[in-house]
Amino acid sequence: MSENRVRISLTVYDYPAGDVIPLARAAEEAGFDAIWVGEHYVSPRVFTSEHPSANPADEHPAARIVGPSVRLHDPWCFLGAVAGATTRLKIGTAISIVPLNHPLLLARSVLTAQEISGGRVLFGTGAGWLREEYDALNIPFETRAARYDEMIDIMRRAWAGGYFEHAGEHFRFGAVQLTPHRVDVPLIIGGNSERALRRVAKKADGWLNSAMIDLAEAERLRDRIEVLRREYGTDERPFRYYVRPPRPEREDIERYAAAGFHDIVLWGPQVWSTDVEATLQDKRATLRRVAENLGLPVAT
Repeated sequence: MSENRVRISLTVYDYPAGDVIPLARAAEEAGFDAIWVGEHYVSPRVFTSEHPSANPADEHPAARIVGPSVRLHDPWCFLGAVAGATTRLKIGTAISIVPLNHPLLLARSVLTAQEISGGRVLFGTGAGWLREEYDALNIPFETRAARYDEMIDIMRRAWAGGYFEHAGEHFRFGAVQLTPHRVDVPLIIGGNSERALRRVAKKADGWLNSAMIDLAEAERLRDRIEVLRREYGTDERPFRYYVRPPRPEREDIERYAAAGFHDIVLWGPQVWSTDVEATLQDKRATLRRVAENLGLPVAT
């Protein structure tokens, strides 16, 4: 498996705060391409919302994401720390729950991260699924999709540089400027639903699937996106597929690569334990073993 063909990154969540910098530095040394961080701001004591990945074989997936013992971190503080501790590692959100934010404030956070990191941001986005989190922040859950679409357009204009104004269904403001010059930000849109795939085809520079999927499902969803990109006339635009396989195994990833998937995102806890009892030395050793098994150019 050639590093020139396949880029492997980690999506991290529910880590002790003290692991963030050691993990980032170890991942960069081990040859990983990026660190992606999940986003939730609160853990509701009571919730009935189901995560999109829920299936009969997966008990309580939502509780593992926002349960009472889950450690949540602000994504932009997290990624700023990672950017400052590394020089090459890309930094991404997987995903930023866009409608929980005001578009100008979110666009500012993304701009700052992109410029401070030297252009290493991968802005993964989604509409979110946890109604109770929306309720806690006093943001209407029912309009999140429409707000999301409008916010993408606003943020694109903000990153283009110069003054602009907006009068839409959900946001309205006079002429403002966030940056005097253009700043390019790769917009990655997540989701496996038909509505999400249509948004991907219309607006995105790349796609990140929800949860972990097998190769057959990854190919099915990619084929659907390509049909939609041709339908919307966006198929000539550069585009990247970020896929999350179920296991961090070399033979599996080689199968994905052979099928044309060159950006692989692994579930971080399979590579670097979230266990507070495990030592950093043991965690580094595990990450290094995985990297070597995957054929990454581990630094000596």
